[in-house]
Amino acid sequence: MEFITILLMAMLLGLKHALDPDHLVAVTTIVSEKKKARFSALVGAWWGVGHMTTILVVGSAIIYFNLLVSDSVEKLLEGVVGIMIIYLGVKAFYTLRASRKHEHAISGKGSRWMLRPLIVGLLHGLAGSTGVAYLFLSTIENKQLGFIYLLVFGAGTLISMVLATLAIGLPYSWSSDHKKINLLLTRCTGVLSVCFGVYYLYKILFIS
Repeated sequence: MEFITILLMAMLLGLKHALDPDHLVAVTTIVSEKKKARFSALVGAWWGVGHMTTILVVGSAIIYFNLLVSDSVEKLLEGVVGIMIIYLGVKAFYTLRASRKHEHAISGKGSRWMLRPLIVGLLHGLAGSTGVAYLFLSTIENKQLGFIYLLVFGAGTLISMVLATLAIGLPYSWSSDHKKINLLLTRCTGVLSVCFGVYYLYKILFIS
């Protein structure tokens, strides 16, 4: 019974964790550059893979080597996430320049674009996940069960983010045949991302 409860809690926390505002804002700016819904889902999948990788690596170190992540290090990593969100916003704002080469790049062809959601997922896993993922982890005495908890938590974030990015990508996919609307949506997304990134940094530096 305890095993089932732990797995259920891990899945629920993972599903909820993926929907944190900083996660959604970051992936939305990447999704805004895609013209097809299936690429939006892939953005969520690669973000989930990156996030899950960090969770498993850092979480396993916490379990097996009693690694502690200090508040100052966590704050530094969250600051990096804030800067990353601002960068993504600026990039999204200028992403729809009238260039065939650039349009080919944002159409989803090729594989280099996968690196961005993967890196974003890795950074998110490093920065804000420790408090959410490892709070419940501290109550688990069995190390193997703790690893399974992390695995299920990571799977929950991956599933939730794929579904979220699929939904987020629908308006961008619909507007792909309406260039002015698509441009407006993309640039609004960029402005929102920059504003949120600035607020995120302010909160870390002056409020936390």
